[in-house]
Amino acid sequence: MVSTTQVVNGVGSAPPSSIQEIVLDYDLITHIVTATPEKVDKDTTIYFTSPRGKVRVVFVSPFDDNTIEVLDSEMRTPTVGGIYHFRCFFTEPGERESEGRTGGILDVQPNRP
Repeated sequence: MVSTTQVVNGVGSAPPSSIQEIVLDYDLITHIVTATPEKVDKDTTIYFTSPRGKVRVVFVSPFDDNTIEVLDSEMRTPTVGGIYHFRCFFTEPGERESEGRTGGILDVQPNRP
C-alpha cells in the first residue's frame, strides 16, 4: 500500500523517523550563542528551543539575506546537507526580544547534497 503526504517547505504531516531538539543558549554577558548539538543528519526532523524562554531562528544566505524563519519548537526537516548560518532571537519571560551577538551554525551531514 502506498500513502501520500503533503510536504510544504520541508514541513510534512507524516511522523518523522528521527526528531532532534537543538537547544540554543547564550552567555548573559557576551550574548554569544551556543547550539547543542551543532551537527544533525540530513532528513532528521529538528526543532529549536532555549532554556531562557522563546527562541526564533532566521537562516541567512551567503549574501546576508534573511531566508527561512523558524519559530520556537517548530519542526522542520533539512533535506540538503551543508553548513547553514542563522540569526538567533531570544524572548525571556516578561522581556522584549533580543538578538544573540554571534548567531549560530547548523551543520547538516553529509555536507554534500
